[in-house]
Amino acid sequence: MTDTTTKKSHILVVDDEPDMCQICARALQSRGYEVTAVTNASLAPDMIVQGNYDLLLTDLKMPGISGLELALMALQRDPTAAVVMMTAFASYEHLHQAMQNGISDFLSKPFDLSQLMLAVSHALNRRHLIHDNVRLRALEALRIDSEILNSTLDYTLLVQYVLDLAVRWSAWPAAALLIGEEQTPLTSVTFFDNQWQLSVRGMEFAHRALSARSLMTSHGEMFTHAQYVIHTAMAIPISWGSLHGVLMIATNDTEPNIPTVTELMTLLSGQSVAALRNAEMYGEMSNLYRRQRQIEVMKDEFIAIASHELRTPLTMVLGYSDILMRTINGDNQTYIEEIRSNALRMREVIDHMGQLQKTSLDNDLQLTTINVTDVVLQVITQMNERFPTIKINVFSDYTATYPFISDLQWVRVILVQLLTNAATYAQRDTIDISTHYQYPAFAPVQLASDSQQWLTITVSDQGVGIDMREQWNVFASFVQVDDSLTRSNGGMGVGLALIYDMVRRLGGFVMMSSKVGVGSTFVVMIPSYQQESSTD
Repeated sequence: MTDTTTKKSHILVVDDEPDMCQICARALQSRGYEVTAVTNASLAPDMIVQGNYDLLLTDLKMPGISGLELALMALQRDPTAAVVMMTAFASYEHLHQAMQNGISDFLSKPFDLSQLMLAVSHALNRRHLIHDNVRLRALEALRIDSEILNSTLDYTLLVQYVLDLAVRWSAWPAAALLIGEEQTPLTSVTFFDNQWQLSVRGMEFAHRALSARSLMTSHGEMFTHAQYVIHTAMAIPISWGSLHGVLMIATNDTEPNIPTVTELMTLLSGQSVAALRNAEMYGEMSNLYRRQRQIEVMKDEFIAIASHELRTPLTMVLGYSDILMRTINGDNQTYIEEIRSNALRMREVIDHMGQLQKTSLDNDLQLTTINVTDVVLQVITQMNERFPTIKINVFSDYTATYPFISDLQWVRVILVQLLTNAATYAQRDTIDISTHYQYPAFAPVQLASDSQQWLTITVSDQGVGIDMREQWNVFASFVQVDDSLTRSNGGMGVGLALIYDMVRRLGGFVMMSSKVGVGSTFVVMIPSYQQESSTD
């Protein structure tokens, strides 16, 4: 008699004697087992690799491949698999060799069906006990890890520990945690290992999982790495308080154990949500006064910033204008340059505010074919005038196999804002910008855009960096990392909000990765519009 679990067990029967194979198969089926029988042993290896069998019932000696070799294959794929060996040549040597290799039982031919059923039942029960033991040990270890998680109140340490657990428990090499708010979803990304990066496919996959609010698994190149190729990725959405996130893991294993990893990641995500919620509550309590004060003085701060940013360059313009008025002769080129520089600064501040307002009201795109290389070089020339001490390194594999069609003005503004932000907060005199334009050959998910080509812009600086707790706020309007009204860096905190709004309206993605004292990397992904939609 078998229980409900046993009746669902799937058994693979391999014996080169057709009569013996059929007898065993029918007897097992009559007891409620799901049975697959094969008399050609050469077919069994592929079946073991591709199938999902709970027990292997195999003859020991067969043409081409032995039952012991098949048993080793089954155990290599699943160490908890049950194996019952049949043979007409029973010996102590065979028995010893079988037991050494983890084979559950040994049947000497001829045997009656009651012996067969007893051996199969014992082997499956042993498998279930091993599964339960592994699960209990995993739960106990996770309990210990949970205590560490729940006692960690620092966001940066907590996120890194969650990623560490994800990699350790899944044994998958790539992991990332994407975090954002309702209005700016998944804008902050932290990697377990910075050698991994998310592709356009990976970003789309993460947004799909967040939208579906369910764990999703897919195959394809979600992560990119110089030395590895990803075959399988998993995305687990998590939410706590006002924040939303997606924990992503990926592996280059062609045959990953999806059910086990799914169970472990579900448990980990539940524990992570509790820990992140605790950290957020602690942060809110410790910063309650500061947050309330920020709300109270928001209007006054805006007025003070606007007044400071507009009055200073205007004073310079008026001052040098007065000098020129009193100067009749002499070389006035220096004064003229100062007037021009400060006038441009004042215009830039006003333009930023106007552009931010325009993107909120204007949904019409002026589409045209864009030469990305030329636009990047033009913007860099403009940046060199504004920041003459900053060196901008350009890395590009942009090719014009397919035209890039988008709004030229918006793309130019996005580039200007990315480089301006990097230069403003740079602690060293070097900024890196790279452009990448292609569509990955394999598409495991359907993108929101029908575009066949995506432009990826990456800007990295070695600047002050952004604290983990502030990263999902940087794309909001009038937000700066430095709260002081007398901060050393200019700007009104609208640049990143402008980037985010423009990129989203172009149908793309924005994400950032940053570490305090090391620097920040901003990645913008923009799809190309269809050829027929372009206008010259």
